[in-house]
Amino acid sequence: MQFGTFQTLNGNNSHARYKVVAYASDALMQDQLIRTASAIPDSLIVGDLVDSNGALASSPVDIAYVVVEPAKAGSAAFVAASPEHTILSLAGVEFGSLDKSLAQAQLATLGFTFTDYDTVALRTT
Repeated sequence: MQFGTFQTLNGNNSHARYKVVAYASDALMQDQLIRTASAIPDSLIVGDLVDSNGALASSPVDIAYVVVEPAKAGSAAFVAASPEHTILSLAGVEFGSLDKSLAQAQLATLGFTFTDYDTVALRTT
């Protein structure tokens, strides 16, 4: 990262965890494996906001998870960030067509905290 802009990894950083994870307090507990009842409809990249079924969230209230490892369409599970152990970088979240402020509010409701390139946010408790 240089001056707040992510530098791509071999031309593509959609598979790199550092894109969205700014800080993790526990290297093991920062992830959660989410198993879905049916196949994931679309391939997911790091930073995607998805609903409880692994589909891309169509509205901010549908957001249940933030993807931290790529997953292929048809998979029955994906890896998401744990809100208790992870601080997200807003620059790496894939908001798509979602309203950024409403999506950020939903993520905060889920327990996430945020940082950006010009902000330091470390948990003290």
